[in-house]
Amino acid sequence: MFQLETPRLVLRDWTESDLALIEALASEPSVTRYQTRLRVAGADGCRRWLGTAIFHNRQDPRFAYSTAVVSKHTGSAIGWLGWGEAEDPAHGEVSFGYALLPAEWGRGYISEAVVAMLGFVFETLGRGSVYATCAASNRGSARVLEKSGLTLVHRWLRRDDELNLEEEHLRYRMERNGWMNRITRNDAS
Repeated sequence: MFQLETPRLVLRDWTESDLALIEALASEPSVTRYQTRLRVAGADGCRRWLGTAIFHNRQDPRFAYSTAVVSKHTGSAIGWLGWGEAEDPAHGEVSFGYALLPAEWGRGYISEAVVAMLGFVFETLGRGSVYATCAASNRGSARVLEKSGLTLVHRWLRRDDELNLEEEHLRYRMERNGWMNRITRNDAS
């Protein structure tokens, strides 16, 4: 089973016992407003989502990592961080997304998880670039990406037919050399 550790978190492959977290995330409008991958219908949809994530995590070679974000303090799964081969390689080699239970917002957990993931992508997988997108109105997510060292590279309008909404979206990107420079600066401090 894949696992990454940070000072406060464990990022690990999903297990069947994580269904309650998926149900909690998928039923939370403040999460699904921005995280469209978690817009799944009911318990059956959540089971399918989790089953698909577990299936992809077991592939060899592995092209995706869908992980539960677990608090070391409580031992509870509190969120999701997923990354894998980019759908559009023109934007970067690897794309990623995340969600966290609202009760855990504002504690720096996702920034901590994203930094660990970036280290894995650049240092272990040897990939050249990563990117993520968010709605401009999702200031918390934009702050996570900026705090994690990604740079805003593109803005565009995107239509969400399910919510009958058109809004500005942001694409953030980091190159491997940017990550290595960040590590060098942190080692020097």
